Amino acid sequence: MPSLLVTNNKISGMVSGLDTDTIIKGLLSSYQTKIDKLGQSITKDEWTQDAYREVNTLLKNFRTKYMSVLSGSNMMSSTAYEVYKATVITGGNAVTVTAGSGASPSTFTIDSVSQLAAAASAGSADALTGTYNKNTKLSELSLANPLEFDEEGKITFSINGTDFSFDGDTTIGSMMSQINASNAGVRMSYSELTNGFTIQSTATGSTSTVEIINGTGNAFSAEDGAFGIAEGVYTGQDAILSINGRNVVKSSNKFTIDGVTYNLNDTSASAIKFSVTQDIDTPVQKIKDFVNAYNDLVDTLQNKIKEKYDSSYPPLTDAQKEKMSEDEIAKWTAKAKTGLLYNNSYISSLLQTMRNALYTAVESAGMSPSDIGLNTGAYTDGAKITLNEDKLRAALAKDPQKVTSVLVNAGSSSSDQGFIMRISNAMLSCTKNMTNIALDGLEKEVATLKNKQSAAMDKMDEESARLYDKFSKMESALAKLNSMSVWLNSFFSS
Repeated sequence: MPSLLVTNNKISGMVSGLDTDTIIKGLLSSYQTKIDKLGQSITKDEWTQDAYREVNTLLKNFRTKYMSVLSGSNMMSSTAYEVYKATVITGGNAVTVTAGSGASPSTFTIDSVSQLAAAASAGSADALTGTYNKNTKLSELSLANPLEFDEEGKITFSINGTDFSFDGDTTIGSMMSQINASNAGVRMSYSELTNGFTIQSTATGSTSTVEIINGTGNAFSAEDGAFGIAEGVYTGQDAILSINGRNVVKSSNKFTIDGVTYNLNDTSASAIKFSVTQDIDTPVQKIKDFVNAYNDLVDTLQNKIKEKYDSSYPPLTDAQKEKMSEDEIAKWTAKAKTGLLYNNSYISSLLQTMRNALYTAVESAGMSPSDIGLNTGAYTDGAKITLNEDKLRAALAKDPQKVTSVLVNAGSSSSDQGFIMRISNAMLSCTKNMTNIALDGLEKEVATLKNKQSAAMDKMDEESARLYDKFSKMESALAKLNSMSVWLNSFFSS
């Protein structure tokens, strides 16, 4: 009987002389074509999903940088546009002044600083003898007045109404940590230099207190307090100064009045004179940086919807890749990925909304972005901004609050929202739509296509098995026929 050739686990007969694999592959070509087309559609949809995600990331990063209160480049706050600077004209360094968005151009005189604010404080010196560290136990302390524990081996006391209890095995570090972490509002520390303790309120001013009440033991007793601090009430003090002839009393050495922040460093009997002037350069530069970044974003988005898709470069099939080099595959794939967002409705709508936001007035301000130097260019420029710096500077100098309203007013309707607020909302809406509608729709479409592809592959496998079975039976029949022919020839020959 003629031998049979086994190829790819399929029997390819040599009796018929036919190339069974090639014949069956040809017969299955229509199935393979359908599978390949479904695979190409799946790949294209997945690439489109990636393209949407890329745009979402661009918009998210832009909003995070320019429209988040946590960003140093935040453009949504009035502090970005209403900028003032304080300059000391005469005087020393006893006071540092800075001007905020609520300041007004003027000249001020700090006549004197007679007293700094201070925290309530109770301290001791030479209460301990020898050298200790935070790991030293209370029972190991050598004190001028020995520490006495109650019958339960504890010392108890309260600070500002918070109760504490420690035994002899408690370390200095643990005792101070528990006090400092409590609600007592104080900080206790130990100094190796003075060999004493200090308990200080975390707040400053005359209303700050450290009230110590000794319980059991003698940690803070009035007569023989072991820690060198007697029980009682200790109070802080306010800062006292004069500004423009008016007495000012504050509980902190840092405070703000009329948009000017004062930081008291020392007392001073000499007058300190300073001026507050508007800083126009800083907001202008911030707006210029924003406009440049915004225009770059618009360019990127416009290029994506203008880039046409070339249908002659579909995703490559596995069979096509086998015939190409890696470089050829990379170049083809790059070409195949272009134009996936051509004329995309979501991006087109976003760009149109942003362009409209530029020339629409802000109702409460009675002005539009063009009134402060932000204009639309030619229609072919899309949503890009052209900046008239001279006009912007003039608007800031005349009324910085109006400029703030035109850019970031948080109105209840779009017509009363500032330009940056409008485009922020438009970007957020676009991102949500691309995520909830476009990406979700593509996800479902990919799932449907994969199911169809899987079904097509099952059908091809079934047809392949059927064809191989038929050819196998044909080969077997031909083999038997040949065997019979040989037998007959042998019979008649004899």
